[in-house]
Amino acid sequence: MDYSIELLGQSGCFIKGPNISICIDPYLSHSVQELDSSDLKRLTPIPYKPEDISDLDWILITHEHIDHCDPHTLPALSKASPNCQFIGPVPVCEILKGWEIEESRIHPCKEDWVVLRDNVRVCTVPAAHPKIQRDPEGNLSAVGYILQFSNYTIYIAGDTGLTDEVLEALKGFENIDIALLPVNEQNFYRDRQNIIGNMSIRDAFSLAEDIGIGTVIPVHWDMFEVNSVTPEEIRAVYKSMNPDFELRLDSNLVYEFSTKAHGKAV
Repeated sequence: MDYSIELLGQSGCFIKGPNISICIDPYLSHSVQELDSSDLKRLTPIPYKPEDISDLDWILITHEHIDHCDPHTLPALSKASPNCQFIGPVPVCEILKGWEIEESRIHPCKEDWVVLRDNVRVCTVPAAHPKIQRDPEGNLSAVGYILQFSNYTIYIAGDTGLTDEVLEALKGFENIDIALLPVNEQNFYRDRQNIIGNMSIRDAFSLAEDIGIGTVIPVHWDMFEVNSVTPEEIRAVYKSMNPDFELRLDSNLVYEFSTKAHGKAV
């Protein structure tokens, strides 16, 4: 296989392939419990120590919340992989600078294609968390990413609900092969606890059908009890809807894909 996607829990993942290693929203600590709320204990084990990861080329961050932009993970990754570059929204870039990561390594995300390596490029798309927000210069505060590996396309949604603007942005891309979509829905009781939910399972699956995504990997369901979704619930909705895409569901799986097998996850 050419490439692999390794889930790290919450919305984090590694994407690795020939001559490139990309990390997205890594949460490799207990910082939410330690810095935010003592009852927000992570349910999944930390798969890697950030200080042991020395081969990263790019780190992409979707927004500034600490389960995505982690003060106990990103500075350590920066030191362990001293040549890696960072991409994120402007608020994230300012946070990274405050952690004394060199400004030359930090790049504000753009709603246009940016080449990461030969045959690998990324484009920023809006995320509604809980709504789409832009600064006076039009820069998004929360984003998703479209990654293209030759002719293979992956959508990393980040934290987002489903809105017309999100949907229209995604319809501008053809043949999204794999999408990592959050399924921890916004609801009344989460709102009461100041937890910002994302798409529901049905929203995520309906989006995938609407724009013709080939494979859906649900994320953001496994980390915190108060914000969790059970695999049984996800599979039940999938069975009930019977959509025309493949569901891949396991918080510890590594997914392999080949740019030579366009449109299929193996």
